[in-house]
Amino acid sequence: MNTQEQARSWVYAEEFPLEAPAVASARAGAERLDAAPVAPSVASLLTVLAAATKAHHAVEIGCGAGVATAALLTGLAPGAALTAIDIDSTRCQATRSLLVAAGLDKSHRVRVITGDATEVLPRLSAASYDLAFIDAGSQLAEQLVYDTLALLEPGGLLILHDPLVGGAVANPTARDAITVSVRSVLHEVAACTADVFVSLVHAGEGLYLVYKR
Repeated sequence: MNTQEQARSWVYAEEFPLEAPAVASARAGAERLDAAPVAPSVASLLTVLAAATKAHHAVEIGCGAGVATAALLTGLAPGAALTAIDIDSTRCQATRSLLVAAGLDKSHRVRVITGDATEVLPRLSAASYDLAFIDAGSQLAEQLVYDTLALLEPGGLLILHDPLVGGAVANPTARDAITVSVRSVLHEVAACTADVFVSLVHAGEGLYLVYKR
């Protein structure tokens, strides 16, 4: 496959998903709030992963306007619990409103917490979650990955959004503190072969998947 064919295939894959109504509604709200939502390809993958893992307790760090939240809940079985955390109260309220409008607050147990994830996560029960999604920017990615891994039970799945920091991680000449930190955690976690399986997925801004053994 040549470069042109690769580019054409990537565009086709990115435009392929047909979004669930709740996710499409959340995306429209995200644009009004200037909250950059995950790409449709990422949202659809989150739904598939949530369904495939058969997760009962999920945690989301950085809910934005609720696009990823709705995508996760669409895949989670009725009755499953999701804890969503965001430092921005306006975005938290937008997420709550979206879930009520979509009826997802009735089919699932959902709590949306306004707060700093670095302070909230240590208060959650360790080894009690089986699915986690992190989309809280790159500056705290390293700390959040390790804090969130501690929350996962064996067999749990961690999903980190934008693990390549907009492509900087793949550029060996990029040596700023944030890029170095994220690059480091990707390799350090992957090196723990006795404890995890990992995969770096090229969808949207990318996803880093960590299965906790």
